Parts: sequence; structure tokens; C-alpha cells
Amino acid sequence: MQTNQQLFKVQVINRHRLLTDGEGVTTLIGLAGCPLKCKYCINMDILGKQKYRPMSAQELLDKVMIDYCYFLTTGGGLMFGGGESLLHGEAILEFLKIRPMGMKVYMETSMNYESPVLDEVLEKVDYFLIDVKSLDDAIYEQYTGLSSVVMKKNLQRICEKGLQNKCRIRIPIIPGYKTEEQANQEAEIIKTMGFSDVEVFSYILRDYMHVGDLTSAGLVEKTEQQETPVEDEENYTLEEGC
Repeated sequence: MQTNQQLFKVQVINRHRLLTDGEGVTTLIGLAGCPLKCKYCINMDILGKQKYRPMSAQELLDKVMIDYCYFLTTGGGLMFGGGESLLHGEAILEFLKIRPMGMKVYMETSMNYESPVLDEVLEKVDYFLIDVKSLDDAIYEQYTGLSSVVMKKNLQRICEKGLQNKCRIRIPIIPGYKTEEQANQEAEIIKTMGFSDVEVFSYILRDYMHVGDLTSAGLVEKTEQQETPVEDEENYTLEEGC
């Protein structure tokens, strides 16, 4: 019998994503929960709903198998994102035990969570997209509301295990927080750690995300809310793209 710790908290299932999360056609599994409070979070509208559907690994597999032929044909699979996918490390490991041959599993993560199963996750997941908001401790904490210590420790763990080749490091240019020059400097530092797949990109702000005027959007002080599991299918429909 599965424990609650091994259940996914699924907010979104977005199907038929092509070359956005990894190789081939992928299905994004948007998971609830995130330790960061990023000022320009693009998933705030979803995470703010605080509703999710508890799903076991088998229940999730049954749901995504509809696209198994696409995964096999294109070399695609599942992308676990969020939120912070490392919060669901135990459930992801359960899923990996039962996934069929040819279904790849990717994770999008900030690596800023002390997961008790980090080593096993690093070894068994096929590929990681890692968002490194900043290597500058002050900028990182100012932008995310959290220290960068754990993130840096987890990056170092990847290096110790020699797994840099299964990671893409994404370094953002953050308006009002970090310049293009700073982002490029950080990319060079990351490369000295043995990571070869490094991407510098710019955040594209939505209309309400004006630099220095984020209070009205609720992004400066995100209050903690109680997550709500929803069991009744009539009262909650899982968001799915098709």
C-alpha cells in the first residue's frame, strides 16, 4: 500500500509538447508545491490555486499511456515539473520502477531541496533541466526568498557523481535583478564545473510583471496557503492539454 509521501500531487497534465522539454513528444506533469517564491514565477496562476489531485505512480502511468506510441516513435516521454519536482522524488522513483521500455523521464528543477532520495533520483532519471536563478548568494535570495546553499550543494553532488552530461543548466537574465553580463559570467563558471549544456536566456515579463511594481500581482509576498487534495471528480477537473 502506497503512503501519502509516495503520491504525486498533480495539478496539470499537458500533452503533445514537441521539443520543449527534451527529445521528441513529451507530456508535462505539473506538480504542486515549491520552496521558492520567485518574483516573476510564470506558474503562479497554477500554483496559487493550491488544488491538486493525488495520484499513485500506477494511476499516473495509466493516464499517460495514451501517448506511449508518440514517446516510442519520437524518443520522448514525461517531464516532471512544477512547482519543484524534487519534492516528489519518492513518487518519481516509484514511477520509474513501472515505466515501460522506451518512455524517457525528465525533471525540471531548481535543485534547491534537500531530498532524501537525491542520489537515486540523479542516477535513474534520464535528463534534468536545472534552473539556476543565480550563483550570487545575495541576488538568489533577493529573487527567490531562499538561500542558494542547498542548490549549490546539489550541483556539486551532480559533479561528484559525474552526471553533468545528463543536465541542461538554464541561467536567466532577470530584469531588475541580474544583467546579461552577469548571466554570461555565471554560465562560464558553470562550464568550469563540467556542464556542457548551458543556456542563457531572458525572462519575458507578462503585462502585470513590471519591474519594481510586483505587489499588485501578489509576487512580492506570497503567503502560505493550505494545499487542498481533491477527490471528487465532479468538483475538480484536472487541467489537461491535448
